[in-house]
Amino acid sequence: MDRAGVATWMEAYRHAWVSNDPAEVADLFTEDAVYALDAFARPWQGREDIVRRWTAGISQQVEVEWQIEALDGDVAVVHWVVVTRNAGDPVRVQYDGILVIRFASDGRCRELREWFFRREMR
Repeated sequence: MDRAGVATWMEAYRHAWVSNDPAEVADLFTEDAVYALDAFARPWQGREDIVRRWTAGISQQVEVEWQIEALDGDVAVVHWVVVTRNAGDPVRVQYDGILVIRFASDGRCRELREWFFRREMR
């Protein structure tokens, strides 16, 4: 994977988050992908599970900024900052975190682990 490939994937990730479209989410991941949202919770296992859990959330306004911090072979480390607002909610939430993404040879994600901090902004 090269930086251009990671950038393309991150833009598709951002777009899938905003759209919450199951097909767009599915396009990001291999069939057997693993998505760990929390260091202590059981990860989402497989594309079907990832799509189901991802798209179960409520509609949000989403602003995403990201920067590739490191790239080694098929593994990228990306710093991201996201601001969300749930539909109808005046409170915005900011997330600042790190994604560690392992890519398959076709450019889809086969493993994603994230760590983040969250704060509410009024």
